[in-house]
Amino acid sequence: MKLSSLALVAPVALTAAMAIGTANAADVSHGLYSGIGVNNTIAHTKDSSTLDIDKNASRAAGAFVGYKFNNWFSTEVSYNDLGEVKQNDNRGDIGTKAYGLSAIGEIPVYAGFIGYARVGAAYTQSDDAIKQSGAKHSDNTAPVYGLGLKYQFQEVPVFARVEYTRYDIDSKYKLDATNLSIGTQF
Repeated sequence: MKLSSLALVAPVALTAAMAIGTANAADVSHGLYSGIGVNNTIAHTKDSSTLDIDKNASRAAGAFVGYKFNNWFSTEVSYNDLGEVKQNDNRGDIGTKAYGLSAIGEIPVYAGFIGYARVGAAYTQSDDAIKQSGAKHSDNTAPVYGLGLKYQFQEVPVFARVEYTRYDIDSKYKLDATNLSIGTQF
């Protein structure tokens, strides 16, 4: 495990352990929350003549911090390493990282299950490791939107989420991420 991954995991794991030990029917209707997750990314391109890619990216990780205003609305900042997409023409890999800000609307479904939708923007950094001519770097601001299902544990301020998120990097290149995350609320 890389040192940066350990730096993301350690604070959340410690906080979750403290919350589990002291919680009694946690109030999760509002407050600060944070978490970590893993994702699998699939790339889509409209113009294969300029970018010939293998659609599946490597697995990657991310972290998030948010504030829940009430049972229906929260805001969230996030960091997601979206992995590397291999280029089929043997030119190298494209690695993308996203720093996002989103608004999240939630709807309780049943017994701790909550459906949610996300809309926001992400600052993306992509590195194209072209083997013949060195690395090429591009920065974009991309719209982000997604749907997910969250399970909120009733006795402790811990939750688990599964989510589909789309990053519209530009008109020719889009990334779809399937995320699995765990978090705690303070």
